[in-house]
Amino acid sequence: MIKKLLLLCCLFLAILYSCDQKPNTKVSDSKNDSVKKYLELASNDTLAYDKRIQYNDKAYSFIDLSRNDTISISSLYKTTNNFYRFNDLTKLRVASNLMIKKALLLKNNYWIALGYKTKGLYFMNNSENEKAIFYFFKAKKILSSINKDNDIINVLNNISLTQYYAGDFLGSNKTEFEILRSQKKLKNKISNENLYNQIGNNLANLKQDDKALEYYKKATKLKISFRFKQIITNNMSSSYIEIGNYKNAYDELNSIVQNKKYLKINPNYYAASMSLLGYCYLKMNKLNGLPNIFFEAEKIFKKNNSTNGRNYNFIYLSMYYEKNNDVNNAILNAKKAVELSREYKNPSDIMYSLKQLIKVDKFNASKNAQEYIRVNDRMQIAERNFRDKFARIAYETDEISQEKDKAIHQKWVITGIAVTVILIIVLLLIITHQRTKQKELQLLQEQQKANEEIYQLMLTQKAKEDAARQTEKKRIALELHDGIMNKLASTRLNLAVLSHKTDKATIDNCITHVNDIYKIEQEIRLVSHDLNQEVFQQEDSFIKIVEDFVKEQNHNHKTHFELEIDSELDWKKISSEIKMHLFRIIQEASYNISKYAQAKKATISLVLDSPNICMSIRDDGIGFDTSDTPKGIGIQNMKVRVKLLKGKFTINSSAKTSTSINIAIPI
Repeated sequence: MIKKLLLLCCLFLAILYSCDQKPNTKVSDSKNDSVKKYLELASNDTLAYDKRIQYNDKAYSFIDLSRNDTISISSLYKTTNNFYRFNDLTKLRVASNLMIKKALLLKNNYWIALGYKTKGLYFMNNSENEKAIFYFFKAKKILSSINKDNDIINVLNNISLTQYYAGDFLGSNKTEFEILRSQKKLKNKISNENLYNQIGNNLANLKQDDKALEYYKKATKLKISFRFKQIITNNMSSSYIEIGNYKNAYDELNSIVQNKKYLKINPNYYAASMSLLGYCYLKMNKLNGLPNIFFEAEKIFKKNNSTNGRNYNFIYLSMYYEKNNDVNNAILNAKKAVELSREYKNPSDIMYSLKQLIKVDKFNASKNAQEYIRVNDRMQIAERNFRDKFARIAYETDEISQEKDKAIHQKWVITGIAVTVILIIVLLLIITHQRTKQKELQLLQEQQKANEEIYQLMLTQKAKEDAARQTEKKRIALELHDGIMNKLASTRLNLAVLSHKTDKATIDNCITHVNDIYKIEQEIRLVSHDLNQEVFQQEDSFIKIVEDFVKEQNHNHKTHFELEIDSELDWKKISSEIKMHLFRIIQEASYNISKYAQAKKATISLVLDSPNICMSIRDDGIGFDTSDTPKGIGIQNMKVRVKLLKGKFTINSSAKTSTSINIAIPI
């Protein structure tokens, strides 16, 4: 009993195990589907910002990180890029390191390059610009080696943005125009809204706001997303404010702030728009809605843990309190702006914040001014170091590009030589082929001429044969007429006396004439023998002979014979020898069927299977064992006849069922 229970338990566990094992691939597939679905939702600009962040986190949680294949690493890359867009530096750092690790294990250069790119994005957002540039150029170097031009353009955009954050606005613009040239060379149809926006930002920081507005407007003429409209509007409005065109700035910013849909899509940019609108009010001396608009913007910044623009909101608040002679609040907000700018590690923002603090905090103005100078000096040194490092990395990359171009040139030279050699070989083959064709044509002409001569000889020979045949016919006709016919007539007359006299003397006399009939029979046999080879040469004679034979068999025997003859057979082209042997085989086989087979039905088939004439003789008789040596010589005679015609002979028989003889003879 215990053994039975143990067996049942084992069986139950085995079933459970098998049930657990089967869905593995299905679970994996469903996970992939979930990742894809949540990534699509995270990329949907029309959804609320916090929802998109949640969807991206869900997509990341569904990635099977235990697998190391292109599907999992592709999903990881997309979620990592979203961490960058949503400014989640902690997750961006972890995901970028993981991606590089998986790409190196996969030994796939393309994914290694994209891993370095995501690492660069982390350092760029963390204001570690030199490290960012280092990883971006590593990515660019690999992508150049595998000719991924579109991905190179994306990396160049990241390099330009890093130059912008490092304060190298001229260098950033130089990179952007390099991208434009690359796209034109590649006939690339990538949308340039980000590119035009970045050029505008660089020009704005170089105090060329009129020129910056031209590029911002170029971007707005393109088909841009709802989210990007927020970005470009904020940038344009900043330039309008700088050149004193407050009305245009107000109109642009108010269109954003009044549409709450922008708050759902990207609250960070919406808060920046509110802050800029407040700054615009400040410049226009419209203080009624202030400082509430700045407080509202700060709530949104704080709620979404946003960094971009929050320090400027405190600067604008400080300006508001300065305008209202509220020194304490002006100093307090200016200090907050300085602290935030230091957290961002952005020297330009630190200097801008310090500049406002110097204005409002007169007591510590000297101390803050010294700090301003130190930051400015550090920024200039850092910018110089950044440019030097950038130039060195760019030079090393250019060297690789030159080596690549040289290799491509060598490849083209080798390809050109190879193509030339192939063309020469092909040309030689064509010439040889044409000469061979000419020789073949010449041989064909000679063969045709020889065939014509042979044909003429055959015609001559046939004419001679026809003449000989006619002569022979005349000879036989004469023999029949002058010999046999005369003898038959004479015998008939001599025997006619028996109709009048029946005495013994007359009968004895007529006996000699009866013996003469035997002699006439022998003479007819000889003549018949001479005619035998010619009877099958007539057009319809063979078919007629076979049909008569079948009728005779059906009349004299119990077996019913059927004859099937292919209408495509041209009996004029088949030799008399073949016809004669085929007829003899039919005679022999029919004799055997009638005598031994006990068959009710037999079928004789003659068909054309070019280049052979095929004959099949089948019956539904009792059959026999084909392995036994047959007693008679009929089957042996059939085989001999087929062998003489260089044909194939097979016989198949099933006991108590049927027998079939199959013959194939070349025509």
